[in-house]
Amino acid sequence: TTVYERSIVSMRSILMEIQAARANHKLVSARKMWQLGDAIFQLINYLEKLSLKLDNLYGHLSRDLSVKKKWLEKVVILRRYIPQEVIIPESLNWGRCEKGTRRIALKLREGMPLN
Repeated sequence: TTVYERSIVSMRSILMEIQAARANHKLVSARKMWQLGDAIFQLINYLEKLSLKLDNLYGHLSRDLSVKKKWLEKVVILRRYIPQEVIIPESLNWGRCEKGTRRIALKLREGMPLN
């Protein structure tokens, strides 16, 4: 429970940065979304080290972070296919990645232009 609660606090902090950018009518960085996805990966890895698994993890995260499950799945897809944040150009915004997340992530990972 403690591990999960700490992870939620960390993820909420990232979400607050995302919401602040949106509130100020700024583009949300794809890197910020990658960071959120990475926080989810860290939670999963830590739970696995403890030989624990949380059933319906995305459902719980969706509820506790007040985000839609489908949106959260896209964030995880971005992180799954891009192993390092530095692969994502600083200028790339989330809106460019949100539709076709897997395709964009694969192109970035392979070093191909996004067109």
